[in-house]
Amino acid sequence: MKASVELRNKREARLRQQLQDTPMRPLPLFQLTGWTHFVDEDVEPPALAPGSSPAANRKEDEQAIAYHRHLRMVPTDAMTHMQDMVVKAVHNNSGRRDGLMDHVIDGPAGTGKTCLLRAIGRTAQREIETATGGRQANTIPVVHITTPADPEPTVNWIWEIGSYLGLNPEPKSLTEVLEMRRHQDVTLPVNYVLETAQTRLLLIDDIDRASPQHLANVLPYFDYLRNKLGISLIFCGTGASHRLHQARILAQDLTRVSEENRVRLEQAGQPTDPLSPSPTALLPVTWLHPLPLGTKTEEQEMFRRVLTSFEADLRLHHLEENALSKHAAELHRRTSGYFKALTYVISTAAVIAIQSGSENITMKEIDTATAQIRY
Repeated sequence: MKASVELRNKREARLRQQLQDTPMRPLPLFQLTGWTHFVDEDVEPPALAPGSSPAANRKEDEQAIAYHRHLRMVPTDAMTHMQDMVVKAVHNNSGRRDGLMDHVIDGPAGTGKTCLLRAIGRTAQREIETATGGRQANTIPVVHITTPADPEPTVNWIWEIGSYLGLNPEPKSLTEVLEMRRHQDVTLPVNYVLETAQTRLLLIDDIDRASPQHLANVLPYFDYLRNKLGISLIFCGTGASHRLHQARILAQDLTRVSEENRVRLEQAGQPTDPLSPSPTALLPVTWLHPLPLGTKTEEQEMFRRVLTSFEADLRLHHLEENALSKHAAELHRRTSGYFKALTYVISTAAVIAIQSGSENITMKEIDTATAQIRY
């Protein structure tokens, strides 16, 4: 027991060092130490006195460059509304003894689904901790995992949860890693920790890596977490709603059940059309789409509000007023309104502005930034 505690402490210390060195890397977010850091993190922008000139070493200012390289994904009106809606649904679920509903975040790649998933998890955890008077020892309100690289065996999904909780044994050497042929079954300790730590929410990202058959294998376990432990689940990924619908049909053989029900109704002389919808047909889905910039005034205003929010986050000495929003049409043309691409172009242009000494974002910086990506 002492050895396992020492190994866990070493792993957490290594993670804390990683977070200090590269705070935006995705790996720590799938482990409890990194997720807790993310929940508590309040990014402070570099100080910039009004009317001040760049310092002599500004072009090598690692803090300023790192800040602009990792600009936050500013929330759109739609994402804010969806976040509030899903967080409320999670709270409603937590007060029920039965009838908990899964939730799905779906939409094309690059529309900000992962950003929304993590924002929901962070907001939910902060509200849970506020309601209980602060962070409580030995409680884990939210668990954040990604779909396993090999999503077929159920044990691999449980291993992902175990990795987040720090329950998986830490390899002691490269030889031990190479000798590992399969993941150990950590179901019992995972279930015990989830129950005793009062976990309320399980976030599952990148569900598009799993086929309906893969999900059908693991859905019974997720049903167990929901129905026995009262854990709400949010699935996220392109095509997630279709995959889960098909997986539920495979897992519960709903096609056969529906046909048998139709036959029984016919024999009883009752109308069989329309049939009641299947449980998966009522699955709550949050859809994210590329930001539009059409002819409608409200669409144009929404896209410009997003750009204005980015402008407010920038810390450049010579940034002109409406530096981004006056190029709204061109930025939309180059990114097609995809949130991920838009964020990349703006953050890259900001870093270029610092390193070139212009301290402003013009079409020159935008051209250089967009030359580095392919659509």
